[in-house]
Amino acid sequence: MRRLSIFLLVFLSTFAPIRGQERLRERVYVSTDREVYVAGDAVWMSAWCVDAGRGQLSAFSKTAYVEVHSPAGIVQTAKIALLGGRGAGRLTLPNTLPTGNYRLLAYTKQGAAEEGFDPLTGARTLSVINTFSTERIPDGVQIVSDTPQAPSFQAAGELQVQTAGPAETNGTARLILTNTGSQTVSFSLSVHHDDGIPAPDSRLVTDFVAGIRRLPALRGFSADLIPEYEGEIIRARVTGTDEAGRRATQDKFAFISSPGGGENLYTEAIGEDGDVTFFTTNIYGDQNMFLEIEDADPDKVCHLEIESPFLNLSPGEIPRLHLSAKYAPALELRNLGMQLERNFDADTLYTALPIYVHEVLDDRYLKRYILDDYTRFPVMEELFIEFISELRVRRIDGKRQLQVSTAHPTGGRYFPAGRALVLLDGVPVLDHEKILSYDPLLVRSIDVYSGTYAFGVRSFCGIVNFITYKGNLPSMQFADNVRIVDFQGCSLPLAYTCAGVGGDYPDFRQTIYWHPLLTLDPGESMAVTCKTPAYGGRFEVVAEGLGQTGEAVAARTTLDVR
Repeated sequence: MRRLSIFLLVFLSTFAPIRGQERLRERVYVSTDREVYVAGDAVWMSAWCVDAGRGQLSAFSKTAYVEVHSPAGIVQTAKIALLGGRGAGRLTLPNTLPTGNYRLLAYTKQGAAEEGFDPLTGARTLSVINTFSTERIPDGVQIVSDTPQAPSFQAAGELQVQTAGPAETNGTARLILTNTGSQTVSFSLSVHHDDGIPAPDSRLVTDFVAGIRRLPALRGFSADLIPEYEGEIIRARVTGTDEAGRRATQDKFAFISSPGGGENLYTEAIGEDGDVTFFTTNIYGDQNMFLEIEDADPDKVCHLEIESPFLNLSPGEIPRLHLSAKYAPALELRNLGMQLERNFDADTLYTALPIYVHEVLDDRYLKRYILDDYTRFPVMEELFIEFISELRVRRIDGKRQLQVSTAHPTGGRYFPAGRALVLLDGVPVLDHEKILSYDPLLVRSIDVYSGTYAFGVRSFCGIVNFITYKGNLPSMQFADNVRIVDFQGCSLPLAYTCAGVGGDYPDFRQTIYWHPLLTLDPGESMAVTCKTPAYGGRFEVVAEGLGQTGEAVAARTTLDVR
């Protein structure tokens, strides 16, 4: 866990050359499972981060940001973790959104730092219809008598999508995808109901690639946005005190963490203006984030506040939505499907895709004590005295502190003088007195890690993680300067394969299959099986993506369900 030295090595070898040559122009394209939704729907997303200079996937940035805009501003956001230029995520449209068209923008901090950056290069237009309310975006909806013509789909590349003929309701449908080209393609695949509501005239991957090739000459980069080549960079600021109080926190260490195994624990020193920057390797999912300042003055209560990472970019002019009374039956079915999915969702409908996990603790130096295997004691310190020989309590500067023994190079073990890191369900407990007075009957196990561990520029001599039965820090009372905030992490990458749909599921799904991260080598074919819903109709099968050299790949066919 020598993270500090690794971070400096990556910084010097990767970041400096990129800034020196200033050639990395990143643009992000996001495909979605469809383009027309009802308020409350989930929007499934697949992201491509492209180095516009080379026209190929960029392996540099590790985080993409997604903003959904109405003409009045942002209505929803998401973060997508990137690996090798590819990522996946999901966002849920609020069920309070007024009817109208919305603009979806995606970017990386490296791309947005470019002078004159145009976020519309990879933008998409989404239509959202609120079936619970008559509220509309002001001047954003036009009622028409005839159904507008849907924009034409522009096929590209040499990816073929075929169906094995009509399918029956409550059954399965088989799709065959073939790469007849000479390069590997990375693409998303959507199968969704075509109910006659036309999609807005939105950009497809073909438009995105054409837009990249038309980019104007590079003008330079702003220094205000730090490239995120390791993961999301979280900025926070000391608040709740005056300027003198902020200066008093300079060089003290700030911690952010969320319950778990310590994988979401980061610490950095506070600057002279009260700002602190945490360099993460991406935090996944919505979390309760704990923010704390170490050794903060108890007479000057202050706390950390996280800044929003979203840039609130301009969505440009968003076209009006054309609505017709002919859509009413289709909207009733969409509304039913949305409500059933929200009420009957099960994990079996989703397939979790691989993520990069920030390995903080090294299991090679772990010794775990499951407390139910030992005599239970009502006092925490008695556990260490009786059967956890790797721990001891010493009074330092008038306060009791836990220490963790480590192996001596010449043999045996000793207790180093440095401070140990104490965790409760993965969250730091900087005041060891609080853990020593904690009820041991709430603790399921104690994990003891020997050795030296570095978190940013802060190091600890051993780590102790007290893991409770509930895993959510029950009955722990933190200091006044600790803040617990809702944190939006990167969306978990999921494929909506719906393989677990059973007979007891009222199946009126509109999107019946979605996979954001598929790959086909030259000459390779794959078969995809999707579960058909309880109603019949025509379904669109759409594949979108990029080839190895940045060529657009787009294919479409239809599936009849009877």
